[in-house]
Amino acid sequence: MARFIKTPALVLSILMLALATYVLGWSQIFTVEKIIIDSKDKKIVKDVMAKINQTPAVVEIGQPLARVDRREIATRVREMLWVENIKLDRRLLSGELHIEIVARNPIGRLIPKDSTNVESIGFMDRDLESFYLPAEAVARALASGEWSEMPEISIQQDSKELRSDISKLIETLQGNSVKVERVIAKDQLAISTKLVTEGRRLDISWGSVKDIELKIEIMNRLLELKENKSVKNINLSNPISPIVSK
Repeated sequence: MARFIKTPALVLSILMLALATYVLGWSQIFTVEKIIIDSKDKKIVKDVMAKINQTPAVVEIGQPLARVDRREIATRVREMLWVENIKLDRRLLSGELHIEIVARNPIGRLIPKDSTNVESIGFMDRDLESFYLPAEAVARALASGEWSEMPEISIQQDSKELRSDISKLIETLQGNSVKVERVIAKDQLAISTKLVTEGRRLDISWGSVKDIELKIEIMNRLLELKENKSVKNINLSNPISPIVSK
C-alpha cells in the first residue's frame, strides 16, 4: 500500500523535472534578451563583446538562458590575457545575461632564467604571486599592444620580501610619472631599473628601496642640472653620495 502511494508521487516528480528541463532548456519562454558586460570601462565592454561574438558566437540573443555554457564563454574570453575568469548571472524574468569579468592584475612580466625553449611566460601579480601563460599567446598579445607597457622583472634570489620591494619600487616610480621598462633584482640590497623619465632612458641603481621617495627626488634634481644632460647611469645606493656617469 505504501509503495502504491509513493509511485504516483515519484512519477509526478519526474514529470515536473522533465517539464522544468524543457521550459528552461528548450522552450522560448526564458531566453537571452540582452547580454550585459558588467563593467564601467567602455573599452572592456567593447572588447569582450567582440570576443564573444566572434564566429562561432558562444552566446546569442534568443538562446535559452539555461543552455548558455559558462565554460564556453570563459574559454573564449580568456583568450584575452588580462582575463582570468568570468562570473555569469542568468536573470530569467528579465532575460538578461550578465557577464562579470574577473581580471588579472599583474605588475610585471617575469624574465625566465633559461630563455631557451620557453613554453610559458610568468607574471607577478599584485599579491606577489606568479601565474603563467602560454608563450605563444603572450607573444601574440604583446604584438597587438596588450600588456606591452608592462615592465620586465628579473629576480635572481627570489623571496617574498624581495618581491614586495619590487612591487613597492614599481608602484612608487609609476606614481611619479616614470615609465619602468625593466627591474633587475639580485637581492634586497641590489635593485636596479631601466626606465624612461621626461623622454630620457636611464639605468638607475637604487640599492635597496629604503628612502625610495628621497632617492627619486635626488634623481630628478640631478637630471635638472645642465652638466648631466648626457647622463645615462645614476647610482643612488647611497643617496648622500650619488654617482652619475655616461
